[in-house]
Amino acid sequence: MTTPPVGAADLAALPLFEGLPDDELAGLAAVATRRRLADGEVLFEQGDPAVTLYHVIEGGLVLRAGGNGREVIVDTLGPGDLLGWSAIGDDATTLSAARAVGDTELIEVPVEPIVNLAAGGSRMARVLLRRLLGIAAGHLQASRAQLLQVGREGIISAG
Repeated sequence: MTTPPVGAADLAALPLFEGLPDDELAGLAAVATRRRLADGEVLFEQGDPAVTLYHVIEGGLVLRAGGNGREVIVDTLGPGDLLGWSAIGDDATTLSAARAVGDTELIEVPVEPIVNLAAGGSRMARVLLRRLLGIAAGHLQASRAQLLQVGREGIISAG
């Protein structure tokens, strides 16, 4: 089954790109792809190169992080959620493994064109940059909240 191409209207419906001019969205849509995963299919493994932002359109993902022979669920994502924000950094790698829960559809956008757009200096570029930084700040806030929970020391599942 072929997946339909990603259009500017598809991206405009996503919170990260809402309100961006059509010409900028068209440029991102040209490099974006739609991806379908079957239940249990792996999107990426922990430590893989991170070069893509993903928007969950339908279905869901479970993120697991591991080390020292131990693995924990760090997040569950559903429609509307964004993942892959760590790809914004230089030489980034994925911080967890992602596996589909049920049939899942994603929109994938390579991070470089997003960074280039955010670095453009226009008013909308600044909006996009603030949204990207807001994602990172939100993950830090969630991690902080977990650190402060009594009895949950040592288990960080956000960020």
